[in-house]
Amino acid sequence: MRLIVWVCLVALPAVLNAQQTEDKTPIQPGQIGQTVHAPPFTVADKFDYRVVQTFGARGFIGSALGAAIGQANDTPSEWGQGFGGLAKRYVSGFAGNCTRQIMAFAIEAPLHEDPRYFPSEDKSMKERFWNAIKQVYLTRKDDGGQGFAYGRVISDFANGQLVNAWQPRSTGAVSNGIERGFISLGADAGYDLLQEFVPFTRPISLRHRH
Repeated sequence: MRLIVWVCLVALPAVLNAQQTEDKTPIQPGQIGQTVHAPPFTVADKFDYRVVQTFGARGFIGSALGAAIGQANDTPSEWGQGFGGLAKRYVSGFAGNCTRQIMAFAIEAPLHEDPRYFPSEDKSMKERFWNAIKQVYLTRKDDGGQGFAYGRVISDFANGQLVNAWQPRSTGAVSNGIERGFISLGADAGYDLLQEFVPFTRPISLRHRH
């Protein structure tokens, strides 16, 4: 958990320090580099994408992983151990992911943000890594442009607070919600890296270069 938070608190500011490419051309921290292209998503496509993120492999596996970590750390302690405690943690994680995906869609659709991760066209491992990290807070737009990922960032932190509605006292404070927001951003970064380096995990529209 602390490693994930480190990615958000340390790795993201590192991007803002303008890393250098191999040809010494400065990378703009507010820009995504050359990436794989794909036709823009319609609103229906974005809705389908969020449904898959909720009820697809990421939703179920992510919830199971979160439940396992919570079980190992006995967090929250009020939910106890055994199957009952594990079930509560799993349902909480799954419900949190569901509400987060709804929030993200509600923001990104009117703002014309594309929810997909766009893999880098660069061959450098370093640049591919930073491309994945930068797309945690930057996003492609429907018109081909790019901008701040309001849908992703706002939904992560807003949902972190919403989850407090069913958390017990030990994990239901505002500070816990903020921590969950950073953990969610860290999970997004990990998912971006997975899609960057493991092509079959990408959406079908981005599995082949265009």
